[in-house]
Amino acid sequence: MKINLQDIKKTHIVLAMVFVFGIVISPLAARNVFAAATQSFVRFDRMKISTATTGTVCFMSATTATEASVKVTFPTGYTLGTAGNFTVSTTNLAWPSGGTAWPSISTATDVTGQVVTFPSGDLTVGTLYCFNWTDSAAVQTKSSATSSNTGLVDTYDSGPALIDTASYATATITDDQIVVTATIPPSFSFALSGNTDALGTVTTASVAVSPTPRTVTIDTNAANGWMVWAKDSNTGLLSADAGNYTIASTTPGSNSTLSAGTEGYNTGVTQSQVDGAGTITVAVPFVGGSLGKGGGLDTSLRTLASSDGTADTAVLTLTNNASVKSITPAASDYTDTITVIGAGLF
Repeated sequence: MKINLQDIKKTHIVLAMVFVFGIVISPLAARNVFAAATQSFVRFDRMKISTATTGTVCFMSATTATEASVKVTFPTGYTLGTAGNFTVSTTNLAWPSGGTAWPSISTATDVTGQVVTFPSGDLTVGTLYCFNWTDSAAVQTKSSATSSNTGLVDTYDSGPALIDTASYATATITDDQIVVTATIPPSFSFALSGNTDALGTVTTASVAVSPTPRTVTIDTNAANGWMVWAKDSNTGLLSADAGNYTIASTTPGSNSTLSAGTEGYNTGVTQSQVDGAGTITVAVPFVGGSLGKGGGLDTSLRTLASSDGTADTAVLTLTNNASVKSITPAASDYTDTITVIGAGLF
């Protein structure tokens, strides 16, 4: 058989051209099949190992086409539930800036291996679309703590033919939570606005009242509230100069209203509060709020008021009232000392 060297040369030239053509054309053909997406984002709401989690998928397409589905490939080692577990929402749950609800996204239709397929509407190039999978039964993180756990987000047309693809990476860690602890100690603040109360000159013409009633201010975090008590030293206003004469307190334990021209002495209490869970109750014998109204003190501690919860600037206003009759001995040294105390109910 005679070999034609000229034919061999022609064959080699043709094969070489085919090879070169293939090298040039193949990447171009592949580039026309799909393009890399310009942005992708897959967030797992828990990164702790072996933990069920919800999450978010975001994707920005690069190719003008009509999307019909999106396939999310989860990292190797992550355990996936059924397609029905991959329910979705388009509520913006701290999405990246510019994130927009993914059109026509709905519950997954297929889970094969690590790939989950979701129906999708058409995407606009350059828009970042996001959706959340909302059932933690859908995904469980892998059992070991590792970095760069990779996956894919791919969009397809109705063919289905691949349109755009994007890779992502995440990590698993031993524990993704920080336990914060604190100690708040019990607190109780108790303050009197002053330590004197000069009633001035008392006549039969009118009932004398505290010109500047003293206040008790309470701040406490006592969950069960607080109580305030008071007692006095003389069970009335005592004058040494008048032979230890006493303008007696009205009957301790009962409420009364003084009137001009009659002799008596009592303490009326009103209340206010800026904040707190407690409701303040003034003890019935000491309810004040009108001229001469209040209750008598003696040398035993008497409950003035109480509260059933915490207090921020709880204020008791203590108004002392005195009245005299025409034969009340004259003296300038009538005095009484009232002791006021309080406690929190922790």
